[in-house]
Amino acid sequence: MNLQPFCFPVAERQVAVDDAESPNILLQDPSTHLASDYKAIVREDTNEVISIVRNSYNIVTNSDLIDQLLRQLATCGQSFKIDPSHSFVSNARMRLQITFPELRLRDRESDIALSAFIHNSYDQSEGIRFYFGAIRAICSNGMVFGTVLSKYYSRHTKGFSFEDLGEKLAEARTYFPEIQERITRLEQLRVDEQLVENVSDKISKRLAEACIAEEEIGRITQWRLLNRLTNKISHEMEPHLQARYQENVSKVFAL
Repeated sequence: MNLQPFCFPVAERQVAVDDAESPNILLQDPSTHLASDYKAIVREDTNEVISIVRNSYNIVTNSDLIDQLLRQLATCGQSFKIDPSHSFVSNARMRLQITFPELRLRDRESDIALSAFIHNSYDQSEGIRFYFGAIRAICSNGMVFGTVLSKYYSRHTKGFSFEDLGEKLAEARTYFPEIQERITRLEQLRVDEQLVENVSDKISKRLAEACIAEEEIGRITQWRLLNRLTNKISHEMEPHLQARYQENVSKVFAL
């Protein structure tokens, strides 16, 4: 996967405003004045303004984040691949998926390889996020193990580090029996009306209606419903929306 699109240059610029309450323009008009509390994050190669942020915001660039991540991955002792299936980048945000093909779970039909998802933003929509999930080989469905596995989160004002990545991978492996047991359990449990209601309320009513018919309630397994949901999310939703829905699936199905 080509990571160059993720690594565009960004810079901080002073912000000139015509209203101290609403910093919103980059001008050198003498009638304006500099906003001491704010700065602009600008994409240098195109000169596009990405966001206006407070001066306390510390940029962590995608390129620095990816460089540190790859350095740690190279020494973690596990084979990995940069996975494009659930990765995306825009001026404001990025999500990068790393898949570990040898760290596998399994359901009755497919291997399920452990993945890590890394998020960053330049518009304060989120800080750096690192969490574990998986990719189902048979259909490239992405899922998140947010309920079972620990998460790493860093706000831009506090810095970040991936120095313990190897330890996090080792910790994740210790939870594999618990996750495998949960998958096996979901393959046995039938969908009931309460689960459908939870999917509708906590994930999406539209997805609930698209993924299960009324006559199927009580007949199909919870794992089959989960995979229908993750298939829709993985293959029909815009990439920047996938993470939120995957996390909600994790909560509803206790994964």
